[in-house]
Amino acid sequence: MSCRVVVVDDAADLREMLTMVLDLRGGGDFEVVGEAGDGQQAVSVVEETQPDLVLMDIAMPVMDGLEAVPLVRRVSPDSTVVMLSGFPARTAEAGALEAGAHAYLEKGGRLAATLVPSLHDILSSQT
Repeated sequence: MSCRVVVVDDAADLREMLTMVLDLRGGGDFEVVGEAGDGQQAVSVVEETQPDLVLMDIAMPVMDGLEAVPLVRRVSPDSTVVMLSGFPARTAEAGALEAGAHAYLEKGGRLAATLVPSLHDILSSQT
């Protein structure tokens, strides 16, 4: 059974890269069912698709990830929310978890290599 994912980031190229990594390295475990470019769109897409997993950037226009997390959790309480950010974990992880995210991953050079194993770990810890 594949994990249904919504990818949320204001950078279209990063959304595309995350989708490609999940497709190519996910071994069929992940299916991207929606994407959004800001937190407000994310709430609508998540409400509509009811994904298993939401990958969401923190810094976005219109509504940032920290504002969107509680709303996403409200419209889809069973979704696991993983915040992604270029901010170092030491400066942003606590705020993301406080807002309601289940986990925090740093964007960076190793993200493509570590994303799928990290998501497997996060999802297995949620069950």
